[in-house]
Amino acid sequence: MGLVVGLLLLLLSATGVPAVRLGRAARHHPPSRTSRAQLLATATGVQREGAAALSPAPPVYFIMGGPGSGKGTQCARLIERFDATHLSAGDLLRAEVASGSDAGEAIAKVIAEGKIVASSTTVKLLHAAMAKGKGPFLIDGFPRSLDNLKAFERELPPCVFMLFLDVSEEVMLERLLIRGESSGRSDDNEQTIRKRFRTYLEESMPVVHELERRGLVRRISAEASPDEVFEQVCAAFADQDLQ
Repeated sequence: MGLVVGLLLLLLSATGVPAVRLGRAARHHPPSRTSRAQLLATATGVQREGAAALSPAPPVYFIMGGPGSGKGTQCARLIERFDATHLSAGDLLRAEVASGSDAGEAIAKVIAEGKIVASSTTVKLLHAAMAKGKGPFLIDGFPRSLDNLKAFERELPPCVFMLFLDVSEEVMLERLLIRGESSGRSDDNEQTIRKRFRTYLEESMPVVHELERRGLVRRISAEASPDEVFEQVCAAFADQDLQ
């Protein structure tokens, strides 16, 4: 091939045709597959600029269920059993409220109304916590809306699966009222709990349905004792490479 190109150059030179035309023509050839892959990688990097994509991407598991379904309890047990990091979206938001910042005051008003905090706010807090921690990550109480899910997937690695703790509203209400006697949480009162249930059904269940459509939800009944529920939780993670 090199000999052929050399002969062509000699012929062009002999006929007085500038050799630069060959170079220009070559530039119009379509890029190789490698070049396209490099361009795609560059474009992806531009999209994530300012978001600092985690590399390598650690496994992420969403732990979801209604208010009082036992998400925090089961996550605490999981990190005792496995080398994982538990991140509670609710705890991160409450910590921001406790900081006394302007953002914290705005978050407090939303929580008091039983509504969902802006996706960008929650994802920002999760991203900062994940950047400081070590995966795999167990994220409980998130995503609480389809907007939450979209915002998370734009900035961070998608979940491996969602573990859904299935508990009836009656049992959740009973648990939350008992917890409210000692938790000191402003949202553990019946009026706010009822609002949270409505928000959960209207906003959070569509997320569960979307991830079920993708085949990424593992459901367990979580109305039994914490020990019995934990057996089911461990079984749900049995095929995962958690140490």
